[in-house]
Amino acid sequence: MRKALPQILFVVVAVTAAAIGFHDRIPEVLAGFERIGWVRAVVAAALAGLGLLATSRMWAAGLTAFGHRLSTVDTCGVFFPAQVGKYLPGLVWPYVAQVRFAARHGVPAAVTLGVGARFLAVHLVSGVLVGAALLPGRTDLSLLIAVPALALLHPGVLTALVKRIPAKLGAPERLPMTWSSAGAALAWMVPAWTAYGLSAFVLVTPLAPADDMLGVAVTCTGAFAIAWVVGLVVVIAPAGLGAREAVLIAALAPLVGGAEAASVALLLRLCHTVADIALAVGFTRGNQGE
Repeated sequence: MRKALPQILFVVVAVTAAAIGFHDRIPEVLAGFERIGWVRAVVAAALAGLGLLATSRMWAAGLTAFGHRLSTVDTCGVFFPAQVGKYLPGLVWPYVAQVRFAARHGVPAAVTLGVGARFLAVHLVSGVLVGAALLPGRTDLSLLIAVPALALLHPGVLTALVKRIPAKLGAPERLPMTWSSAGAALAWMVPAWTAYGLSAFVLVTPLAPADDMLGVAVTCTGAFAIAWVVGLVVVIAPAGLGAREAVLIAALAPLVGGAEAASVALLLRLCHTVADIALAVGFTRGNQGE
């Protein structure tokens, strides 16, 4: 609990700051929810789920690079239940869960940790690239992260990191990937960021000007990518809670207004959380059925 206290305090401060900042505009935020409607929220949650499924295939590609190949069902049975751990205070829960769940399929802990490191690196690199391409001028923080993230994708760097993992956690069958496998992992992020961007776009559409829907979609995708990167880097925020929403509001406010941007950011968080939990529950039950 002592280690989790900073994250708990961050969430409390973030929620309090948001409440203070928007206390006079709560009716506008609620009006934004009404204009978006529950049908769009369901569609946004489904699109978020498609993005998550694409990231699970990227994670599976990491396992393959280390010499372990699981079926799609087994991969999802490890990946999605473990991902729910990111909502808990404390940084390690998703990785602890991945290690334990993957061990049931004979995957050594060292391999699972190496795959997790590459998973984060691919997200960071691709998020920076998408944000820099689609939201020029708003990527200062993300660009500072690009160099170490790109370094982590280098096969030699990742190999050296895995070799430092204690031997008792299990030696990988091979170490660990090539540039071609890194490219394949990055390729899986194309449908992932597209689906995430569309999930935001679906919510923004009834609030944004109708004369440039393509520009709105581009802005939504870039905004989500940058928000995801910042949420990951602000490690004190569990699942990026608070940090991600702040970036989304700042990026979308010029497009739809501050209160409406808050409506989108809050509803988008709900949609992604529902998608996370639905996939975790679905694949946990699937594993139990087997």
